[in-house]
Amino acid sequence: MFIAANWKMNLSKKSISYFIESLQSVEFSKTVNACIFPPSTYIDFLLNSIGKLPISVGGQNCHYELSGAFTGEISPLFLKDIGCTYVILGHSERRCFNNETNEDIKLKIQSAIKADLNPILCVGEKLIDREQGNANKFIKNQIIGCLPENLDKTFIAYEPIWSIGTGKIPNYSQISEMHKHIKEIVFDITRKNIKVLYGGSVNKKNISNILKIKDVDGVLVGGASLNVKDFLAIYSAAVKHLCENNNIEN
Repeated sequence: MFIAANWKMNLSKKSISYFIESLQSVEFSKTVNACIFPPSTYIDFLLNSIGKLPISVGGQNCHYELSGAFTGEISPLFLKDIGCTYVILGHSERRCFNNETNEDIKLKIQSAIKADLNPILCVGEKLIDREQGNANKFIKNQIIGCLPENLDKTFIAYEPIWSIGTGKIPNYSQISEMHKHIKEIVFDITRKNIKVLYGGSVNKKNISNILKIKDVDGVLVGGASLNVKDFLAIYSAAVKHLCENNNIEN
């Protein structure tokens, strides 16, 4: 089970310090992996603050080249060098606001894999695609356009664009159907299985039900991950879910 906390362009050093201090007394489980994706300027600060806590740190984006004359960009090698384990790529906000194409994202994923990072490929449809019954086709085209040559380190996060930050989520059967659809697409192409996360208005109220959905292997959390109490509530729900389903202790 994987819990990914995408802080986007939020939280200051003071806020991050408070967040991490609040985690020091928490007893973490070996059954749930957690990773925080802070703004790039605070990656090193967060890593130093985390210390021995069993939490990974990742980047919110990286460049498709490992080095070169790319002012303001971040090489995946730099992320790896300072201690990152994961990187989010293809997020809808990058696609919309930075005009990133499937080809751009594929190159970034392949570059991240070369740097020994674990990419999280984000895919998701707009509301019009969902309403017109084109969601499955849209997602298939995104995956085919972005899928790297080497899939071993890659996750996919399904984030319907119309659900991000709106408080609205697909119904549970729609989430299950899409996650199954994504896994089948990837298997048909690569003959490999892949972990699929759900993202889009995940919070402490709906997390337990989301985790019960078949083929959901974890969540990518946005706004709810900025509050340490909400983050811990989501993490605890994941631990409880695994314990109940596998009959194990925390």
